[in-house]
Amino acid sequence: MWKWQTLLWTALLSTDVITAQTVPPKFRVVALAEAGGIHRPFVDAAKIWLKQEAQAGQFSIDYIEDTAPINEEFLSRYQLFIQLNYPPYGWKPAAVAAFEKYIEQGKGGWIGFHHATLLGEFDGYPIWPWFQNFMGGIRYKQYIRTFVSATVKVEDPAHPVMRGVDLSFQVKDEEWYIYDKSPRPNVQVLASVNEDSYQPSSEIKMGDHPVVWTNPNYKARNVYIFMGHRPEHFQNPNFTKLFHNAIQWAAQPLPRVLAFYSAQTEFDHVQFANQAIGHFREAAKKDSFQFETTTNWDDLNTANLAGYQLVLWLNDSPHNQAQRDAFQKYMSGGGAWLGFHAAAYNDKDTHWPWFVDFLGGAVFYSNNWPPLPAKLRVDGGSHPVTAHLPAAFTSPANEWYLWKPSPRLNQNIKVLVTLDPSNYPIGFKDTLTEGDLPVVWTNTKYRMLYLNMGHGDKIFTDKTQNLIFEDALLWLLNQ
Repeated sequence: MWKWQTLLWTALLSTDVITAQTVPPKFRVVALAEAGGIHRPFVDAAKIWLKQEAQAGQFSIDYIEDTAPINEEFLSRYQLFIQLNYPPYGWKPAAVAAFEKYIEQGKGGWIGFHHATLLGEFDGYPIWPWFQNFMGGIRYKQYIRTFVSATVKVEDPAHPVMRGVDLSFQVKDEEWYIYDKSPRPNVQVLASVNEDSYQPSSEIKMGDHPVVWTNPNYKARNVYIFMGHRPEHFQNPNFTKLFHNAIQWAAQPLPRVLAFYSAQTEFDHVQFANQAIGHFREAAKKDSFQFETTTNWDDLNTANLAGYQLVLWLNDSPHNQAQRDAFQKYMSGGGAWLGFHAAAYNDKDTHWPWFVDFLGGAVFYSNNWPPLPAKLRVDGGSHPVTAHLPAAFTSPANEWYLWKPSPRLNQNIKVLVTLDPSNYPIGFKDTLTEGDLPVVWTNTKYRMLYLNMGHGDKIFTDKTQNLIFEDALLWLLNQ
């Protein structure tokens, strides 16, 4: 069967660039694959499968056989680059520069197979240091020449690339590459091979042997899939599901998040903002989004906000009417907002009625002092923001704001977390003795979430509470 398919594609693929379909595409893909060589059967099988995938997914795909066409203008046409079968050496200098920029600036996504980790000095070419770092700092050492079957274990089933893939599945007759070290310290591993499952057994082993991973240190969504030598892989539903998921995920640009904060405000609020920035930068690597910050509140303008899927206010709010108007337009147009603590502060002198309505009518009334830990009760246990939380937990020291009227009274407000009444009285210099005190809520008219936490340097010290911050951000990005 594969011989017939190879002959068919030899006839069809006679030009340097082939377009799989002509209907208006949702996105455009370019695939790089050598013209011949031992991996040609895999490439030919991939082209047959990709033609069907492109038609079903309404995307277009072009093929190139070397790196000569690659430059910035060429790559600007595509949302996804597939390195179907091409080693990381021998690239034209213009292609190297354009590809590095494409990945570093997140101009498009990348999926690489098998041959893409043939990292070393080959055919008279030096190693490509940038690409080596992109692949986690590894260097190719050898491979299992006898070809063995093995069991692949999924390590991160929640990642979009692995959804619907069996937790373990067999890959037959592959030439498993061995590297000088595991890339794991530098990448996010999605799957690995169980070397004890080799059939027939082999003494050539790495130990820790990842085979599917993504490098979150780059803005481009990227996936490396080691398997890519045998055309029969396209008869393996787990392999094709993995490939399908990778296309759909990597072709979409990373969501952009912009955090506004002020460095010249109350010291405890600056402490929180600085720690929040570090926390969300790490979350961005793990959860695949671009995280940017600014202290310039004039960046809160319509033109700039159009480039972001989510804005955060860490410790402050707009300073003038132009900034307020831009934010209102952004939210009314479907933008997303995550606000912390002082970001929602408003009183009789604020004079921003839209924002009060945005918060569910909540106006600052009082607070405890000094900051103290408190027991919190989870109201919305099934909501995505709180689904991973226990029914109650103790929050680190914070200054808790009491609102009048309570936002809970507004029919558009869904309260997710509340200060448990058992905390009363709370405070010493300033004491709260009673009252309904929502801590986390959303206005269902908007893509928004407010969290009362955000005072001092203790907020990110509790792993349970940190789940709220991560899940809140993912919920707002993925609504």
